[in-house]
This record gives sequence, structure tokens and C-alpha cells, in this order.
Amino acid sequence: MKISIGKVEKLGIILSLIGLILVFQPFTPSLYTYGYYILALGAVIFTLSGYLPRRTEDGRTYLKDLLKWIAIIAFTILLVVGISILLTPYFVVR
Repeated sequence: MKISIGKVEKLGIILSLIGLILVFQPFTPSLYTYGYYILALGAVIFTLSGYLPRRTEDGRTYLKDLLKWIAIIAFTILLVVGISILLTPYFVVR
């Protein structure tokens, strides 16, 4: 199954716009918090979608490559968070 990289980039833009709308709304603080997370997720998707491999002439990639891309990013984030959790007690001085 082929996936258009342009659609992945558009998803990132749409999520960023929804996040901005939620951040700038004046109604409730909880929507502000969710808006920030959605904005950050959209920015990450848009930025990293430029690194997806284009396997066909029309700029598409395979679902397998997209899933591999998601797994590598998730593993990297979990690794950084895990290392920071392990090292925090050594850097915090009382």
C-alpha cells in the first residue's frame, strides 16, 4: 500500500493549526493544554515527514516504510526519556 508523503505533511499542518486554535481560545485552560500537545505533535509530524523516503516517482512511500519511521522515532524518544530518568538522580544535588 502506497501513502502520499504530501498527505502526511498536510496532516502535520492541520494538526498544527488545530493546536494553534486551541492554544489561542479564551474559554478553558484545559483546552490550552491539549492544544499545546496537538501543536507539538503536528510540528513533529510535519518536520519529520520530510525525512520519509520517496520510493516512487510521484513522491509516495510504502506503509512499511511509514511504520518503520514511526517505530524508530518512538524508540528514540523512549530511549532519551529512559536515559534521562536514570541519570536524573545523579545530577540533582541537594
